Amino acid sequence: MQVWPSPWGPGFPGWHIECSAMSMSILGDRFDIHTGGADNVFPHHEAEIAQSEAVSGHRVVSLWMHGGLLMLSGARMAKSAGNFFRVTELEEQGFDPLAFRYLVLQAKYRSPLNFSTEGLAGADRALRQLRERVADWSLQTETGAGSARQEWDSRFRSALADDLDLPTAMALVAELVRSQAPPSMKARLLSAWDQVLGLDIHRTPDDHALPPGAAELMAEREKARAAKDFARSDQLREKLKALGVQVSDRALRK
Repeated sequence: MQVWPSPWGPGFPGWHIECSAMSMSILGDRFDIHTGGADNVFPHHEAEIAQSEAVSGHRVVSLWMHGGLLMLSGARMAKSAGNFFRVTELEEQGFDPLAFRYLVLQAKYRSPLNFSTEGLAGADRALRQLRERVADWSLQTETGAGSARQEWDSRFRSALADDLDLPTAMALVAELVRSQAPPSMKARLLSAWDQVLGLDIHRTPDDHALPPGAAELMAEREKARAAKDFARSDQLREKLKALGVQVSDRALRK
């Protein structure tokens, strides 16, 4: 790290001033949205505001959005604590990486989210089923119902406008899927909404999907590991192996 002399002793950049410098260098001295974790509000982001506005002489950021913490077994998930999962490790275990996105969309961005393999397995199944339905509906002949489509879309946009209420938006996705709306209208709406949700709903089901029963075995194995029942954990590993699922234990760190 670069150090320079100052009247008060050796000086070097701290992470507060680094972020002010990087954001203004890349985005300019006025930009709309600055995001970060809830743990960054004080002192980091308040220091950024003080520094950036002092040097520019005006308000730099229009809107600050702080996300809730990601939890694992009741504790904050963090690299420093070693209790974290990498997306690549989840993929190695057979999960679609976007299943994690599907899971996160169920919680308000301001709220903490407790991660579990069982919850991820459920999200993986739900996402796979959604893609299968959209694939079927997309083959249907286009029908009318323009006013109905506009009403559904208006409700989706209203949820987004309400402090980015994505849980309500996802509930609307589930409601639309179960509705009696024409299949072609469902496919068209979900395709439009996916520009926001980013779930890649038109992806064709592939060989990376978990085989039937694998998600349940993985969730059961995760519980066995948490309970330190390693004999049961090894038994479940062998069952998963028989299904063609290779399990890596690098993901869980204590």
